[in-house]
Amino acid sequence: MKVCCFSPVIDENCTVLILGSIPSVKSRENNFYYSNPQNRFWKILSAITGTDLKAISNEEKRKELLRLNIALYDVFSSCEIDGSLDGNIKKAEYNDIPSLIKNTRIKTIYITSKKAYLLFLKRFGGYFESVGIKIVSLPSTSGANRKKYKTDAELLSEWKKLFSV
Repeated sequence: MKVCCFSPVIDENCTVLILGSIPSVKSRENNFYYSNPQNRFWKILSAITGTDLKAISNEEKRKELLRLNIALYDVFSSCEIDGSLDGNIKKAEYNDIPSLIKNTRIKTIYITSKKAYLLFLKRFGGYFESVGIKIVSLPSTSGANRKKYKTDAELLSEWKKLFSV
């Protein structure tokens, strides 16, 4: 099945860009990023920013992210995928991230998918390195990543080591 990404959450004041791979089945059903109840993204980001992002509407999340100068998007504009696992991604097409962030204050790009991180580096790594934008791989918040980070506290600890707004 061909899947497309959501529109980006971004404005000119953003200093951080968080990239996923492509929306999951549950996220597509709810029409917003990281909407699977098993995904810990909003819980972890809430703890990092000190702002409750979990219990608010998608539109309020969008506003709060921008208030926090955090942009949100996906590495891939579209792909073929069965289910939600990144390992099932085929025929991926990339979003034009250099153009997306051209008129922003983005200093760091965080990527929440190991596969997307590796493919992003292959595609754009040299460009972002040349303009001084840091690219960081964050541990996935997906429920499928509970083998490595069994508790929310373990995952939050890793994010805190790597993430800053």
